[in-house]
Amino acid sequence: MPVPTSSALRLRPRALLARAAALLCALAGLAACAGNRAAATGPLPQFAQYEGREVRSVDFEADSLVVPADSLRRVITTQPSRCRALGILPFCIGSFGEQKYELDLGVLSRDVARIQLAHRDAGYYGTRVLPLVDEAPDDGVKVTFRIEPGDRVSVTSVLITGADSIEGIERIREAIPLDEGEPFRRIDFLASVDTVRNWLLNQGYAYAQVLRNYEIDTIADVARVELNAAPGPVVVVDSIRIVGLYRLSPETVRRQMAIRTGRPLRATDLVRSQRNLFDLELVNFAAVEVAPERLQLTPDSAELENDTIGSTVLVRIVEAPRYAVDVAGGYATRDCFRAQGSHLDRNFIGGARRLELTGLVAKVGVASPVDGLEKSLCNAFNPDRRQTAQDSLIADQINYRLAANFLQPRLFGTQTSVVAGLFTEQISELDLYVRDGTGGQVGIVRQIAPQTLASLTMEVQRGRTRASDYFFCIAFEVCRPADIRALERPRWSNSLSLGLTQSRVRIDPFPSGGHQFRTTVDYASPALGSDDQYLRLFADGIAHRRIAGDLVLSARLMAGTFLTGLLNEETGYIPPERRFYGGGPTGVRGFRFNELGPTVYVVRPRRTSNDGILVDTIPSSTGGTRTVLASAELNFPLALPLLRRPSLRGAVFLDAGQVWDTRDSTLTRPGIRFTPGVGGRFATPVGPIRLDVGYNAYGREPGPLYGINERGELLPEPLLLRYQPDNRRGFLKRLTLQVSVGNAL
Repeated sequence: MPVPTSSALRLRPRALLARAAALLCALAGLAACAGNRAAATGPLPQFAQYEGREVRSVDFEADSLVVPADSLRRVITTQPSRCRALGILPFCIGSFGEQKYELDLGVLSRDVARIQLAHRDAGYYGTRVLPLVDEAPDDGVKVTFRIEPGDRVSVTSVLITGADSIEGIERIREAIPLDEGEPFRRIDFLASVDTVRNWLLNQGYAYAQVLRNYEIDTIADVARVELNAAPGPVVVVDSIRIVGLYRLSPETVRRQMAIRTGRPLRATDLVRSQRNLFDLELVNFAAVEVAPERLQLTPDSAELENDTIGSTVLVRIVEAPRYAVDVAGGYATRDCFRAQGSHLDRNFIGGARRLELTGLVAKVGVASPVDGLEKSLCNAFNPDRRQTAQDSLIADQINYRLAANFLQPRLFGTQTSVVAGLFTEQISELDLYVRDGTGGQVGIVRQIAPQTLASLTMEVQRGRTRASDYFFCIAFEVCRPADIRALERPRWSNSLSLGLTQSRVRIDPFPSGGHQFRTTVDYASPALGSDDQYLRLFADGIAHRRIAGDLVLSARLMAGTFLTGLLNEETGYIPPERRFYGGGPTGVRGFRFNELGPTVYVVRPRRTSNDGILVDTIPSSTGGTRTVLASAELNFPLALPLLRRPSLRGAVFLDAGQVWDTRDSTLTRPGIRFTPGVGGRFATPVGPIRLDVGYNAYGREPGPLYGINERGELLPEPLLLRYQPDNRRGFLKRLTLQVSVGNAL
């Protein structure tokens, strides 16, 4: 039903004089127009000689732009020619990808009206816009809009009537975006209407309407607004009707519903119920809405005089296929032949429970018992290239992983889910290690607030790692032979994790406001049957704020520490995957991935093709027990030639952070590292492509230097306790390029 609207306008004397002058000019020019039939006709005839020529640029001029230029570019249709290869890439390949725009005077005249309406919507009435067209190189034209903003019309009063008896109306008066003293923005006016109506819908007034009225005085430049609420009766759910079920049971559907019979019908409960149904992979389509009158248990027409009426909620569902199977295979030089597959049951033992079985096998053709291709198709596994017995052990082990993952979508209401999983695997990397393990996990996830999830997860795993001493030294930071032998024994790695996550970020298509944070606590102890022992705390928070026009400032603060646990076997071993690392596209961007933090160096000899020997010094970041990261980034629209689109933005940033091993006396403890940089962001259907260049004035950190002999055996003592690599580099070598998909902050 259309919403009634009333408005009143009073024109000021200068506006009347302008209209009278325009009328006189029109009457005076009738004779000239009649006598010059050959003159150009149509909109903006003074620019007729430029019709159809290529548009090189579009600009806006004003003493002060009250509407940002980027917002005006989105309003108008006249655009400059640009490059857009494949529709998204910001460059041309020859003439491929070039998008040409020619001047259309009809479109240009309508753009004048669009700019005036944009200013009126922003609260500026009487705006004048003068289009200009000038010559440009290569027979092109440049278009300029000269804008003289009109007078700002301010809101003097906002009244909400018709809902005074409803509890909470005072909070709504404070929550609406239309404020006294602010410009009369059309979008704020409409948003205020929606705010009041949505509040009424969430109070159980399912048939509420809000009549919007405003009066504008263009002489005094003021506006008065009245929102007249018509709540109607309170609507209570008297029945729920479900249609479209095939495999799902009505009980399963009702468990997903936030709506209950006998309770007020709230709009938020309708939306949440529909979202919960869509979360079930067995549901392709779901709609939760008030049933039409012919399906109502008690027709509305029989209850129109009551203060409270009953209503039937209609749930319509289209189910998805129950089973899904995926099989894939391939070849890689370091894996030889590999295959993987999965089987998904979206309604395991009913109740929309989800069970997925996955399997992977690799090194088919070179590992026992399916070997024989070591000297042909998979020459990387040639036995003649193996230097030690450990190398043969690693090369001969087949890689596999079998896993089962289970999801119970709703438990004890609509806000809680249960996940569980089991796996067994054997994974190896040629010349480095082979690891086998078996374990599982079980967890509970609960939504405790909008966009806020809390989780509790228990992981149990028993496995062992067999590798060369070289690998243990650079990857585990365990370089003493006695410690290496201890790590090669099967060990339990059991942990309990508690997490809290909230994400309330506005993305369009880049972050423009809001915040997100996550925090986790990980605990491993002999009390859980674990051979590892540590208590790990981690927190990460990001905030985005629009500070002026299209400028967006983002800030991030992240910190983590181990309260107990060491990077050795004696007093609480911390697995490498639990340690902290620094650097990379989401860390301190002046450092490469995992390059920041404690580092050890290993001198390893290797034979050349002519039986000579070269010595490699290999650095490895070993991770630490404490970390901190702070980042600030300013995003802005890029206005490059032929590339004037909101999907392309630039950034300047400053990252500061460090990773420390606070309890190992053989490693250095440097200070905070600062790396400034610049970057670009380009929106694509798969997410923003991000390119950052960070400046690193520091180089690699010093650390202990260990030696490995030709047989791959570790020398018993470090060669140097403090080895400093040569960090003398030119300017270009101090720049670090980071390319990634997704937002940095």
